[in-house]
Formats: sequence, structure tokens, C-alpha cells
Amino acid sequence: MELGGEDPREAGSSDAPIDYDRVADVYDLYVTSDLDISFYVEEATKARGKVLELMCGTGRVSVPLLEAGVDLTCVDVSAGMLTRLEERLRERKLNARVVRADIRHLDLGKEEFELALVPFHSFCELVSPRDQELAMKAVFGCLREGGRLLCPLHNPAIRAGSTDGALRLNGSFPTADGGLLVVSGFETLDESSGVVDRLQFYEFFDASNELRAKRALPMRFALIDRISFTEVAEAAGLVPVALYGDYGRGEYLEESSPFMVWILEKAKHP
Repeated sequence: MELGGEDPREAGSSDAPIDYDRVADVYDLYVTSDLDISFYVEEATKARGKVLELMCGTGRVSVPLLEAGVDLTCVDVSAGMLTRLEERLRERKLNARVVRADIRHLDLGKEEFELALVPFHSFCELVSPRDQELAMKAVFGCLREGGRLLCPLHNPAIRAGSTDGALRLNGSFPTADGGLLVVSGFETLDESSGVVDRLQFYEFFDASNELRAKRALPMRFALIDRISFTEVAEAAGLVPVALYGDYGRGEYLEESSPFMVWILEKAKHP
């Protein structure tokens, strides 16, 4: 694992990243969605060049990309998540460049990429417009001319529906020792800023259904509307070329689409 940028705590950024180190050891138990994998594999294998995965976590997307033969660099700010990623790569005898860095302060030297992606709506964890701007500029600097960025976001009109402060169950997940991990949480929305505060709970039960441990993870993310995202992207030199409402490339409908799946392109010099 190598370092590729400033530590945000030293750089004076407005918001610290979510502390995924606190749950890196159990993340793969409860984050198992694969609805977006075929979309990323298709786009990455079409790219015919180096691919940069930002905010990669433990490799939910990285592993399928590498198994498809993609030349991949994986970046995340969480040392714990990257440790788990490297374990998964060793287990599968896969090779990728793994870099610990904050997307807002990413510096990979002169290396240029054909494609960058920020999976799982993770860009929304850049809460402030300033941090979004910094990240977009960093991505722009990593792409070759004409290179593309895949950046899915929450659809604010749909995602805001669960920000009413009610406790909701995410699911129950078997653990290696025969027990159970129960994940739940509640969310509140600051309507003036579009920022959601979430408190996520982890309850660990043993094989006898006795509660043996608890954890909590504070999380924040922004509901970024279509106009604001376009402005941030274009200010950095990234031009929207497609917007889908799902990973099947369906039409984006604000009143019903679950996601905004953006494809942006680094503007070519005239």
C-alpha cells in the first residue's frame, strides 16, 4: 500500500471522512450489493486503458474489475478498508496498485487514466461544495484528455424519503462464528443544506442469540441535485455526456429513478 496525497486532517479540509476503519473488519458481511457490477465491468473493459477506482473500500467493485482483466489502481482514505482489500487480492491472486489517499487531495504524479469511477454513491460523502470541487479537480488531473468519470449519486427526491429520523433495519447477516450481525440506523436531513446525518448501529449476537457487542458509526452525506453537480463538474473541466436513472441505463426520471448515474468526460482542448 502506498500513499498518494495529503492526509485531510493535516490539510485543513472542511469535513473529515467517515471513519470506516471502525467497521472495516465487518464491512464485507453487510455490503454485498452487486446491482452495479456489470455496468462498471462493461465500461471498464471498453476503456482499453488504465482505470482508477476512487473511494474503493474493501474491493466490492475492484475484485470483479480485476477478474475481468482491468489494469486497476485502487484508492481509499481508510487504512482499514485497504488492508481488507489487499487481503482479498492475495486470497484471489489478483494484482492492483493500492494507494491510500483522500480523493480531495489525490496526487498520482503524471500518471493518466482512461477511466475513473467513484462507485456506490460515495461521492455524496463529500459533504461540502468545496470538497466536491476539490475532488472533481483532482479527478480531472488524473484523466487523460477525453477520459471519462463514472459517478453515481443518490436521487435526492427519492433518497430524502428515508430521512425522517425513524430507526430502520438494514438487515441481518451471518457471521463466521455462527452468530449474527444486525445493522440498523436512522437519518435526519438538513433541508437548507441537503446534508443527511446518519447514525448506523451494529449489534453482534452469538450462536445462542445473546447480544455480545455493539458499535455505532456516525455518517454524513449530501443529497446533491442535478444542477449543482453539473456546475461542480463543468467548473473542473468535466462535461456530462450521459445521465441514467439506474445501472441498466434506463432514462433518468427525477420523480422515480433510484439513482443518478453520471458519465462525465474530460474536455478536449480545442
